[in-house]
Amino acid sequence: MPSRPTIPRTPPPHRLTRRLITMLFATITLVASIGLVHVPRASAATVGSTELTSGWALRSANQVADPGPTISQVGYNTAGWNPISLPSTVLAGLVANNVYQNIYVGTNLQSVPDLTSQNWWFRGQFTASATTADQAYWLRFQGISYRAQIWLNGTQLDANAVGTMAAHEYNVTNLIRPGALNALAILVTPPAHDCKDLSFCTVDWNPEAPDMNAGLWGKTLLDTTGPIALRDPYVKTVLPLPATNAADLTVYVDAVNATNAPVTATVNATITKAGYPSVSVSQPVTLAANERREVTFDPAGYPQLHLTSPALWWPYQYGSPELYQLATSATLAGATSDTKSINFGVRQFTDYRTTVNGTSFVGYQVNGKNIFFRGGGYMWDLLQRWDTKTNAAHVQYVKDMGLNTIRLEGTLGNDELYDLADKAGVMIMPGFVCCSAWENDNTWTAEQEQVANASLESQMRALRAHASPFMWAYGSDQPPTAAHLTAYKNTATRLHWQNPTVDNVATWSNANAGMKMDGPYKWEPPLLWWDSPAQSGSAFGTTGEEGTEAPPPLESLQKFIPAANLWPIGATWNYHAGKPRSVFDNIQVYTDGVDKRYGTTTSAEDYSRKSELQNYENTRSFFEAWNSHEYTQSFGVIFWMLNNAWPSVHWNLYDYYLKPGGGYFGSKKANEPLHIAYDYKTRNVYTVNSTLTARSGLTATATVYKIPDLSQAYTTSVPVTATANAATQVLTLPALTGLSATYFIRLQLKDPAGAVLSNNLYWYSSQPDALGNKKNWYMTAVKTYANLTGLNSLPANPNLATSVTRSVASGQETATIKLTNNSPTNIAFFLRPEITAGNGGNEVLPVNYTDNYVSLWPGESTTITATYQSSDLGGQAPYLRTRGYNIPTTSTPVP
Repeated sequence: MPSRPTIPRTPPPHRLTRRLITMLFATITLVASIGLVHVPRASAATVGSTELTSGWALRSANQVADPGPTISQVGYNTAGWNPISLPSTVLAGLVANNVYQNIYVGTNLQSVPDLTSQNWWFRGQFTASATTADQAYWLRFQGISYRAQIWLNGTQLDANAVGTMAAHEYNVTNLIRPGALNALAILVTPPAHDCKDLSFCTVDWNPEAPDMNAGLWGKTLLDTTGPIALRDPYVKTVLPLPATNAADLTVYVDAVNATNAPVTATVNATITKAGYPSVSVSQPVTLAANERREVTFDPAGYPQLHLTSPALWWPYQYGSPELYQLATSATLAGATSDTKSINFGVRQFTDYRTTVNGTSFVGYQVNGKNIFFRGGGYMWDLLQRWDTKTNAAHVQYVKDMGLNTIRLEGTLGNDELYDLADKAGVMIMPGFVCCSAWENDNTWTAEQEQVANASLESQMRALRAHASPFMWAYGSDQPPTAAHLTAYKNTATRLHWQNPTVDNVATWSNANAGMKMDGPYKWEPPLLWWDSPAQSGSAFGTTGEEGTEAPPPLESLQKFIPAANLWPIGATWNYHAGKPRSVFDNIQVYTDGVDKRYGTTTSAEDYSRKSELQNYENTRSFFEAWNSHEYTQSFGVIFWMLNNAWPSVHWNLYDYYLKPGGGYFGSKKANEPLHIAYDYKTRNVYTVNSTLTARSGLTATATVYKIPDLSQAYTTSVPVTATANAATQVLTLPALTGLSATYFIRLQLKDPAGAVLSNNLYWYSSQPDALGNKKNWYMTAVKTYANLTGLNSLPANPNLATSVTRSVASGQETATIKLTNNSPTNIAFFLRPEITAGNGGNEVLPVNYTDNYVSLWPGESTTITATYQSSDLGGQAPYLRTRGYNIPTTSTPVP
């Protein structure tokens, strides 16, 4: 059955004068007095929502002979079933019961059989609240994959609830047992493998989940209301751009009549924010039996919805992400029938187009200011497990890396992530997925068309109320067909979607897409990002995604690759690269880069220390190239990927275990608010100011040092004014001769007092990287590799001094780390301080450092702080472990 039937609309309230509204109330009273409208008694219904998480069990339908009407009876015997908590996919439930163990280690996932060839029963019991007069009960399923038959207390609610991303809702007032136990039975049919259904799809990012994420992945809710229920409140905000000193708000909320008779109610909406005037509006609504209707409050009919001097929601680094609160209620005869509340932001995203290298690319503005989006592609856990702590870590890591965007390519439905992004000022870039049934829409069945439209409706309703989404992509690699695109856009219009949209994000399939997806997806030297326009993946235009392999640090590799398979690189490593039998099922291209640039690796430890260097320089250069051309030739970038769905050696800025490594800290360096960057192609030096505040009186210094003796080969300084929200070329290094094979370039940006604002060290070669002519959609061949082996000849430096102190407040610890290079002649290169759980233990995770992978010249010192939760120490004492490319590893207790 359709989750949200289309309901005829009534004329908007602003067409009524106050006198007419008064007359309408009088008419309603008269109609009610003669019995044509149901007027409930003035006794308050129980209003609330309960998530049904416990009391559930899971079993294969092949092992259950009883039918749904029997299984959905209270007291049904579930002996032999697997107890689970919701939300849960089939495989997550089986793993929780140790049916399959350590499936992320080695190649153990291969031992899990195909779980999609059978149906699965989910059964649960719950106690419903006691009834009151005119009380209604609703069952709501925010995510079932892929199709389900649903029974409650022996009665079938739905014979075909289909669509992974489509929400399903049922009025169960006449079936519920108030104040007593109730039973739900849900027979789930999994999605088909190879992304043949309109389900979640991980394409070639990792092996497919053996169950294709079948199950109740979203929340299962029991709502209680009076005769009128409210759904999907939303505030659309419009600013008088370019001015931002006012805002027009339009409030929308759906009202649903739970009864079989007409009902009249008053719908109320109140907008509040501490320190700002409150706004309250209301209007009467008469709904026909079982009618669902959108109720609208706009400034034309309710002038109080025109705000002056509003508090604006700004993305990270642009300002504060201020949020307002909307509280809606429906009242009948003086009693509350339902309430719904949301947080929302007063902000307006707009888009514009600029032609670069003959192609039209999209750029975005927020509140009239250019916004350069930069972020990564987010992935849920392979079994779609998540929790508040993990969600919060993702959002915090994004901010810590200086990013401002999370892309969701079909990974939709994690409402808590949206909430956290709203509060953090992190933008969300949602849309449908590529390379699957979602893009094979020219062969859709009638049911698939219904599922696609219901999925868009459900997901847009969930997203539109949030401040963080800034756009929507109807397609990824391919645009939908014209007919389906029209249907999608009609849905967006009907839902008052207030943000820009794109048809898809790949100009290779749609010249007017506005974004490119031209790769690369395998490792390339830093040069490629700067080589514009010769390389299609270089930093010009707007890109929906591109990225490289990224093996995590050794400590993480040891968690999922058994010791016997850790070296040499072989089948187990490759199994954790990309989807088997895809072009990404190995990391040979990346390994060639490590071996041929840094020297042939001899062990897993040696490989890891060198790959950390390569990850750092690559992601730093990636973001620097895009940032340094912002608003002139580049307008937004997504690194593929932000994180991994399971332990992987391909595509991430931080690994599955949330351990920050070279890619993380390279990104953090590149995206610092005020930054100085080096162009590998032209030798230009840029400053990038990612804030809305200009900085003047600065000095940029560039110095070239030979290796290993650190003798200066060149130095220069120039005055700099860092324009707000812009990149500026400040100098060009000359072509130098007589350099060592490997050398350092040190860039520094200082304020008028001489304090260092940005400190950036490059290692490069007089034999630079050179790209070949052979290329395809996922890589460009490398003709010549830079010689970076000189780093291996840096003299050992045992003269690094470390000290650390700690403060603890409300369960959070802050360790203040001081590193001093006491050597009179030698650099302390690529230092990695870590807070570990115990002496020799693993790094405490998640963790945030103010800086890391730092290098110190003779006599220099730096102070770094690390923040983490005491509980993540696991009862161990904290230690400071310090490593470096040319210093010994030490471990010091943190007092």
